[in-house]
Amino acid sequence: MIWFPLAIGTAFFMATNSAWLKKFFGDVSPWEMAAIPFFYVTPLAAAALFFVDIPEIRPGFYPAMAWVLPLTTVGFILHYRAVSLSPLSLTLPFLSFTPAFVLFTGRLILGEKLSSPGVAGILLIVTGGYVINLDSVRSGWLGPIRAIRREPGSALMLLVAAIYALTSVGGKVILMTSSPLFGAMAQFVLYGVLISLLLIAGGKARLQVILSRPLLGFGSGLCLFAEIICHNLAISMVNAAYMIAIKRTAGIFSVVYGKLLFRESGFRYRLLGTVIMCAGAAVIALWG
Repeated sequence: MIWFPLAIGTAFFMATNSAWLKKFFGDVSPWEMAAIPFFYVTPLAAAALFFVDIPEIRPGFYPAMAWVLPLTTVGFILHYRAVSLSPLSLTLPFLSFTPAFVLFTGRLILGEKLSSPGVAGILLIVTGGYVINLDSVRSGWLGPIRAIRREPGSALMLLVAAIYALTSVGGKVILMTSSPLFGAMAQFVLYGVLISLLLIAGGKARLQVILSRPLLGFGSGLCLFAEIICHNLAISMVNAAYMIAIKRTAGIFSVVYGKLLFRESGFRYRLLGTVIMCAGAAVIALWG
């Protein structure tokens, strides 16, 4: 069961990084905010490669890397494009569907089979993650669903959730054909370089802004670095769908940060969503 606290750690560091960026880089553009953690995690991941044993690279590693790397980059770009096109309350709920999609991609690519209680726990987390983001939607629970037809960002984020379902499973193939830590560090050296270059060269992010607060930038990089380690160790130990579902409980930590750091209000949906997600996590931990 060591995978469970590692998955919770993944959720914690993911939410912590988001809160860190919002607190200390809330004045920069969304693209620059997105580039900062990838830029600063690159030297950390590169340095870690010197301390990680190089494993035997088994068949399947390079083919998986060849499609996971570009598809993840596309997913990342579409993610922020969706956020820029439509309100957060009509886009973020759809990321919660990633674990539901992983039910199918995990079985298709990895042949993973899940227990009935495990599937129920995943669906509870999906539901809770959807509800937790609905506090600012005046049209109620079905608001984001209805928005798919009129909001381009909503439909785009649903596509992003499907892409992440593929890349998370493909990422596990990379780990299985190398090792969790080597595969993780190799991926994020490449992600960091590629995403930073694309955003800077494409004029979306300014290098002088990224370098303007180096200590705070490294703080974000450290959060992402810790998330990477927890994520890859956890997903190497358990079905991808379970791990991704627990990772989506980052919404619970986000609610806490929102209250403590930003004095956010409107907790009706957030409290309900948190309770549902906690129930789903408990079901997976006990019977998944």
